[in-house]
Amino acid sequence: MKQKITFLLFVTISVICFQPSTAQIDTSFFPQFTPQGTLPIIKYGDGFADAAWNDPCLLKENGQYIMYISAAVGITGVNKVKIYRQVSTDGINWSLSPTTPVLEPLTGSYYEGGVETPSVVVKDNVYHMYTTCYPANVAEDFLIAHATSSDGITWTMDVNPVLESPGTATWYGSIVGEPGVMLYNDSIRLFFTAGGILNTSPIQCIGMMSSADGTNFNTPQIAVTLPNDVYPAASGYWGLSTPSPLAINDSIYLFTDVAQVINGAWTQVALHQFKCEALNGNWYHDDAPIHTRGDFSWTNGNYLSEIRSITPLMDDNGLLRVYYAGNHIADISGTDTTYNVTVDGSGIHVMPDYWGIGLSTYQFPVATSIEEMAMHTLLYPNPASDQIMFESTFNALENYYSIMSIEGKVLLNGSLKPGKNSINISSLSPGIYFFKAGTISKKFIKQ
Repeated sequence: MKQKITFLLFVTISVICFQPSTAQIDTSFFPQFTPQGTLPIIKYGDGFADAAWNDPCLLKENGQYIMYISAAVGITGVNKVKIYRQVSTDGINWSLSPTTPVLEPLTGSYYEGGVETPSVVVKDNVYHMYTTCYPANVAEDFLIAHATSSDGITWTMDVNPVLESPGTATWYGSIVGEPGVMLYNDSIRLFFTAGGILNTSPIQCIGMMSSADGTNFNTPQIAVTLPNDVYPAASGYWGLSTPSPLAINDSIYLFTDVAQVINGAWTQVALHQFKCEALNGNWYHDDAPIHTRGDFSWTNGNYLSEIRSITPLMDDNGLLRVYYAGNHIADISGTDTTYNVTVDGSGIHVMPDYWGIGLSTYQFPVATSIEEMAMHTLLYPNPASDQIMFESTFNALENYYSIMSIEGKVLLNGSLKPGKNSINISSLSPGIYFFKAGTISKKFIKQ
């Protein structure tokens, strides 16, 4: 669960991890992102005075970038967090549209304490927004709410939240929040931060549930947990938070924060990525962070410094963008303390260069279109017996393939080389299978 504007400190008990995801097959399996500049593209105070921006969520419609984003006025916790909408023509320069919040707390409601971490999808011409909300800004009271809109600006909240922690000894019994949503096979798939108990020990992980209508969800299940081989418990790493998924055909990328207990404080210190084929439950994780807070001057500190809330957007021509929030309010080195704030008669203000929204990108090596790439790839013979040949005149989206059953279970996988690849399928039973290489998916029959 992300650290709140009030700098709420979380658990400091020792770390125990469960069900770690499988490590990646090779280093080309995950994108490597390049930052857009060294400072935030949206800074503290942009849009209105003391705007403390956080939790970006991105859409692109008719050539326009749309960002749903949380903000409070200042960082003292006196003002409630609300959700705003910003627009851009290039994904870098942003302006409020409208200038007022599109969703805000309502007195007497289950979300009167605040609304934040927006995640938005469009299904059947209806906008669906999922948010963290609460009657008061206490982590144990967090709920996940759902709102709908016909234009993406005027929103109506459901009468009841879609998920709240049951308060029992389950893996999401203590905390739920920070939804990340995607549309997959005409179903809304919602990932969320969960905290609770698993096998009598504490856990903070990412859960997942699905819905056909956006309001009624099935029973939550664990999606991914902290990869202990990358983030060892002995170093105080605690868990995952703030998930955001992206589907590229049947490849599902899941981006999260990584939390670490530092000097007794729950701190978001890194951004990480996972991958799954066809949501078959077999998640792989990268063997290194995308970014850590030490990568940028505006997140690099050892006190009141974080990097968090990563969200992806697949742009035109295979450009994958990730947006994320961060800050570097203060730093302590020995007896010296550096504060990146100013103080005047109206309160405490963060220096703009030390709080905001960042952007990094990865360019997939694709053709001018996915359709063109598919036209220049071959899978033969079909039907096949013991071998199939995969051949492409373009580089695959990743140098990796998987063969799945019609139920979506990965049965074979491995690396690809440029040009022709001979793949042994003798272990497969006769039937219908899918061959996937990046964005390319081809059906074949094993005789």
